[in-house]
Amino acid sequence: MTKLMSIRAMIVDDEEHARNELKYLLEENGDVDIVGQTSNCHDALKVIDTLRPHLVFLDIEMPGMNGLKAAERIVTAEFPPLIVFATAHEEFAAKAFEVDAVDYLLKPFSSKRVARCIKRVRNLLSSSLHVAYLKNPNYHQSKQKLAIENNGKAIIIDIKDITLACCCDGQIAIYANDKIYHSNMTLHDLQKRLEQQAFFRSHRSYLVNIGKIKEVIPWFNGTYNLILEGLPSMEIPVSRQQACSLKRIFDL
Repeated sequence: MTKLMSIRAMIVDDEEHARNELKYLLEENGDVDIVGQTSNCHDALKVIDTLRPHLVFLDIEMPGMNGLKAAERIVTAEFPPLIVFATAHEEFAAKAFEVDAVDYLLKPFSSKRVARCIKRVRNLLSSSLHVAYLKNPNYHQSKQKLAIENNGKAIIIDIKDITLACCCDGQIAIYANDKIYHSNMTLHDLQKRLEQQAFFRSHRSYLVNIGKIKEVIPWFNGTYNLILEGLPSMEIPVSRQQACSLKRIFDL
């Protein structure tokens, strides 16, 4: 089967051990990237538009808004992610499929059952019948590359390889695959071109690939620094204005 891309997944569960278990089993599948985790539905709804996951795993019984109510709101989005309920309560299965859930996983999770779920999701994402994804051209393989224009020529790079973009001497520097590319576009323009991807504007001068964040370091006055894959000697600032978004993304 031809895959469109790696599957970006988000996990929403109020139990940390359940999130960790599911994350481990999902990452065994190789091409599943966990782009966000939250412990409640309210925080999940705030960041879904930013993270643009393909797939959301929802627990049902959680404090505040439950997973079924959250799903009713998620499916009304312009480009809704697929929904899989991951719960210890089998009695909600009928209601779950009323909101077009693609699967229903019961705790405790098994490796074989999670792998079967991901196979189903892959088929849906690569199917021409999955209208929500066809409506968005940025989800097609041909749109997974970025042309960086500079000095009269264009260099084509894979979006998934981009780690960081930052302002530098009147240009932007784009870090990808151990190389640095420079472009005359603004950081705002680049962010708009990557708005369907999992990138985070941590600061007015920095745009980071969420999937490349390795460490989140508390700093002063409610700010943070980030350590990114492949750039261990750089500390990327997170402004106070963006700190709340970062905390929701990683459930800090």
